[in-house]
Amino acid sequence: MPRSLACVCGRFGLLSLLFLAAGKVCAAQAASAPPDKNPPAVNGGRPTIADPAALTAPGWLETEFGLQKDLERDRDFSTPLLLKLTDRSRRLEYRLAFDGYASLGEDGTDGFGNTSAALQYLLAPQSRAGYDLAARAIVNFPTAGAGLGTKKLDFGALLLASRDFSPWIHGDFNVGLFSLTRQDAPGTDTQLLLAASFSFPFKGGRWSYTNELAYASPLAGQRAQLTTINGFTYAAHRYLVFDAALQWELYGDGAVFQVLAGSTFFLGRLF
Repeated sequence: MPRSLACVCGRFGLLSLLFLAAGKVCAAQAASAPPDKNPPAVNGGRPTIADPAALTAPGWLETEFGLQKDLERDRDFSTPLLLKLTDRSRRLEYRLAFDGYASLGEDGTDGFGNTSAALQYLLAPQSRAGYDLAARAIVNFPTAGAGLGTKKLDFGALLLASRDFSPWIHGDFNVGLFSLTRQDAPGTDTQLLLAASFSFPFKGGRWSYTNELAYASPLAGQRAQLTTINGFTYAAHRYLVFDAALQWELYGDGAVFQVLAGSTFFLGRLF
């Protein structure tokens, strides 16, 4: 029998609590620190697929941690984690992402997923080009357990653009191209990703509504995928943001509905 969601959350809920506690510690340290050492605002990409082109605050180790659960069909479950650090030049961001714990509810396969590393370079800021413009190169390493990955390297590239259209409308736009190996079969597939998200902060600045439309081209044995996300974020502090969302697959072979929840926060300042 597959492990129940309750058991999964019991086993890995401690991990999420530790990350959230780290965010709380960072917030407590900031409250007692001199004003110039307080953490700046986080620059999270959750809960949407589309990421911002702007980089994180230089020197601060920013973290995104989440929970994802399909509501029907395979009932897959995962706990993605992302670490981001921008260098002193404010032009280059280092990214290390983990699929975290994953459970394929359909056949009971579970374990830790793949790991990916990426570099994102800021090509131009909005103040100069009208949009924040960036490029990202990605390498996906086959660290997943049996049944959870292809055991081969995957590669990808993204072009990102972001803009504050007004104090109440922010847009993120991504175009990606990925070379993906096949599960238990030779050869690779090339997949195109198109994603556009808009966020609308509410008066007061703590709450924000997010909407996204994303398209992924077909792979061998899979139809193209078209999804939309409707979600909300809540800024407990400018350096601690929580999110929750519902993803709806409009077309494709995956689960029709998926729930997402998570947080973006700083683990600390490295330089």
